[in-house]
Amino acid sequence: MQMRMKKLVFMLIAALSVALTGCSAFESEPIEPNIIGTGNLQYEVKSGTCFVVVDSTQYTVATVTILDNNPHSYGKTQNVEPVEGMLVTVFTSPRMNGIQAVTGRQTVEQIEELYHTDETVVVVVFGLLLLCVLGIALLPRTKKVDVVHTDV
Repeated sequence: MQMRMKKLVFMLIAALSVALTGCSAFESEPIEPNIIGTGNLQYEVKSGTCFVVVDSTQYTVATVTILDNNPHSYGKTQNVEPVEGMLVTVFTSPRMNGIQAVTGRQTVEQIEELYHTDETVVVVVFGLLLLCVLGIALLPRTKKVDVVHTDV
């Protein structure tokens, strides 16, 4: 019985691994950025806002997305307050509201990579842990019997 259970758990783990290896259901949709341009942020004292000028048009920037270099953080990006003089690339996206800004001079591919997330690994690890817990819980328990020796 115990060997049969181990085989079942192993087969379930293998099936889950194979099923989720090529799965794109846990990946984020492409944001399809339309780059407006790149420029340095300027601060307007009167209104207290930051903006960037691209091709004689002023775009207000409320937050700037940067790559989060902290290896312990869960997300890849982080939003920060704009700082005067910061080089940013501004863009629009059908998946996001308003004008977006990212630090530095970025291409469409770099912006896509910055916003791309893939949760498949998290789901696989969670599934494997769940299967291990289930496997342990379903293992048959043996009763401990105290043996009393008597002289006959």
